[in-house]
Amino acid sequence: MRKNIHSVTTQIKSIQVDCDGVKIFTLTDPEGWPLPTFTSGAHLDVYLPSGKVRQYSLCGDPIDNCQYIIAVRDEKGGRGGSNEIHGLKEGMILPVSLPRSHFSLVDTERYVLIAGGIGITPFLSMLPVLNRLNVEWELHVCARDEWSVPCRNILNKYSNSGRIFKHFSLQGNRLSLESIIKGIGEKEHLYCCGPSSMIKEAIQKGVKLGDRLHFELFGYDDTLAEAVYEVVLEKSGRVIPVPMGQTMLGALRIAGVKVPASCEGGICLECKTRYLGGSPIHRDLVMSADDRKDFITPCVSACASERLVLDL
Repeated sequence: MRKNIHSVTTQIKSIQVDCDGVKIFTLTDPEGWPLPTFTSGAHLDVYLPSGKVRQYSLCGDPIDNCQYIIAVRDEKGGRGGSNEIHGLKEGMILPVSLPRSHFSLVDTERYVLIAGGIGITPFLSMLPVLNRLNVEWELHVCARDEWSVPCRNILNKYSNSGRIFKHFSLQGNRLSLESIIKGIGEKEHLYCCGPSSMIKEAIQKGVKLGDRLHFELFGYDDTLAEAVYEVVLEKSGRVIPVPMGQTMLGALRIAGVKVPASCEGGICLECKTRYLGGSPIHRDLVMSADDRKDFITPCVSACASERLVLDL
């Protein structure tokens, strides 16, 4: 069920085969008009011909409003979105949402950025902004080897700065998140984007950083609990059971309750819903600790108590 939101009509201007199953798509307005502006760390919802909706970070410089650049890895064994977009051709029309960001740069004196694999993409829109602001930053790039680093040509624009550190697992120099986190100063913020294992380790070891830790996962978390509980709709009094193996969002849909959703992976927050009682199990990957006191994402989150009361 797709929420009706403003969309932008783009055309695929070019497709570049990058590395390790990654393609880079350059999107422009079909008639050459400027596109809506975006901020560093922003992403788009991409509306695929099949009806699937997927989120991809913008890789370009935010001051360039003539094109959107996204990089997509073909995830074998995934949910099919990346495979479908890899089958698109130059010249095709591709609707996208207005750009938005849950991973914005905050005002601070120094930034430490950590990218795992295709998680490099949101940082590629941050680096030109940080350079224009003339602030200190360092970027740690994690991959199997040099040839597995996505978007190398874009990243190479900043390679002479001496601020980029590469960690290749095949060469035995894996990144130590613990060491990086221990070295974060009081006026530094840590940004981390990559696979769920990296994000979970950063959250676990970066507790003391509080709101100075920012993270965004690339992909989706498929470790949903198989608990049995009930959802209570406060406004109508309806009680909806959530059976074993079912998501909260799925149970609501079966019951005819319309909840807007997009990524269904705990990333886009389209299904963010206020809860009024119960013990939620949060499995989204972008909500702040303060928001989690009042909201839940039914697409991936669950409940540790017998009932969860939603403001619906």
